[in-house]
Amino acid sequence: MDIEFEQVENQAAKNRIRRYLERIEQLYTPIKQWLREENLVIVPSRVDTIERQATYKVTQLTLKTQKCETLAEIKPTSSMLIAGEGLIEIEGWFGKETLVYMIKDRLMITKPSRNDRTKNVTVQMYEGIDVNGWYWIEDSRRNRAHLLDKSIFLELITFVSDYEF
Repeated sequence: MDIEFEQVENQAAKNRIRRYLERIEQLYTPIKQWLREENLVIVPSRVDTIERQATYKVTQLTLKTQKCETLAEIKPTSSMLIAGEGLIEIEGWFGKETLVYMIKDRLMITKPSRNDRTKNVTVQMYEGIDVNGWYWIEDSRRNRAHLLDKSIFLELITFVSDYEF
């Protein structure tokens, strides 16, 4: 993968962004397969991404029907955030959903035990993070995350575009 940096603050930022872009490319492989199976058109484009520590180019995907109707754009937006190690927005005319690259056992919180209030337990901040990967946070109040798979991805496309599969 050839990374086009326009500006980067330091080597740590460069490494973080390189890892983020590798994860995006790994995600794009199954997404392209899922969309081909659904007979949708994928239009890649290179866009600038501006973060505090760097400016670089990233591949964005535009999803279209066979009749060239745009359904959604898959936009990598940030390599750095508090809750994970990468952010991708899925945006359509009907709304926006986000994917976050989560690391298992990374976001741990300590809270009182339900059985014994004198003891604390450490739990994952979001339920459902069993492996490192791209997750959709269903509802931040319920702290439920879903590892991205074909059915969830197609559901997210429906959420943002109102397109029925």
